[in-house]
Amino acid sequence: MSFGMFVLLFTLLKLMRMMAAATVVLAAALILCRLGGARTWRLNLGMLALVPFACLMGYSKIFFTGRLFILTNYVRGLITEELAAIYFMVTGVLAVRHIRRHRKLRRELCRMRRLERAEYSGLLPKGRRWKIRVYLTEEYCSPFAGGILQPYIVLPQILQERLSKEEFAAVICHEMLHIRQGHVLLLHAYAWLRIFWWIHPLLPAAEARLRENVEYSSDEGSVMLGPLDACAYAGVILKTLRIRRQEGFLAAGVTTFSDHSFPVLKKRVERLGKIRENGGAKSCYQKRRQVSSVLAGIAVAAMLGAAWVTAMPRYTRMEEIAAFDEELQPLTYDLEKEGFSASAADEGFCMSSRELQRFAEKYKPQGEYVIFCYGSIMKEPGVGGLGQAARVRVSDASDVALLARREWIDELQVFVMKYLI
Repeated sequence: MSFGMFVLLFTLLKLMRMMAAATVVLAAALILCRLGGARTWRLNLGMLALVPFACLMGYSKIFFTGRLFILTNYVRGLITEELAAIYFMVTGVLAVRHIRRHRKLRRELCRMRRLERAEYSGLLPKGRRWKIRVYLTEEYCSPFAGGILQPYIVLPQILQERLSKEEFAAVICHEMLHIRQGHVLLLHAYAWLRIFWWIHPLLPAAEARLRENVEYSSDEGSVMLGPLDACAYAGVILKTLRIRRQEGFLAAGVTTFSDHSFPVLKKRVERLGKIRENGGAKSCYQKRRQVSSVLAGIAVAAMLGAAWVTAMPRYTRMEEIAAFDEELQPLTYDLEKEGFSASAADEGFCMSSRELQRFAEKYKPQGEYVIFCYGSIMKEPGVGGLGQAARVRVSDASDVALLARREWIDELQVFVMKYLI
């Protein structure tokens, strides 16, 4: 097997384990969304946000113990070179499509008019730094936000013409909250999960639930921090429904102000009707946000801690020296443990004549030579390679030939094994 094909097979196996680990949290989140609905949107959002972190459990040792080890080996046997090549071919097409779509949107942003901060900042909450670019487009589309390092908001110009200043500022506030609360980053993570796990049957439903719950979050924040009360804000949502959607923009955008799914819109309006706007509501909202942030941090830390404690070493250079006869039949997997001494390095192998004769008397290898393998890289139990091998003549311990190459391409393969897969 070529090294390139080894990388494909190993990477696909790793993706399968990561997908299996994340599916446990993903299924729990979907069940919670189903049972709790809009009432438990904070908990729903927290569970869905844990899914990308749950992927790290794919490195867990649990996949190599008990019945799961049997299942892991069974799946490994099902994955062929052809299947791995097809899988990553489809993944590559989806990734290129995703990147091209966002690049096209970036080019469109350069042709749009950028809204000056003075035109809307006076109506936004005081004491906050809203350093986010806002663009106006002549296209008919729902308002949306995007960007991670350079966040932006795109609004249709017709919306500025038809809404009052307070209503227009409420729309901007809603999209800015998507960016400030990390919704855009989370949705980008789900977009890439859909690319790498395009065969996963639950991801589309999970992403739909995620979009629904981030809208609840930004709706409540816009009422508590923005210029409109809940009733007026609900009216703004309904007004945006009159704008015909431009599908190309919405496909590249990450969040949209007005989802045209009637059940979701109905739930959003119902949620707005339950928001309290008395004197202490805003302080209560801030406290809930702080508590939610602390709990989210604890959950993420717990997930990362569990992944760290249970993780298999991603790169282990084996210290043991294994021995094989000329027919590559194993003699021993640990020379030192069997009571024999030898010195092994990339530059050479040395074993005394006395030790070699004692070894030959014990194991009686077939043929003139014994092959000693050492320095192999282990990525997981049973999967590794790129070590050194020394062929030693049984009758002459000084007759040593190193079999593994040490050229730049081999060093590159070691680098890939260590850091990239």
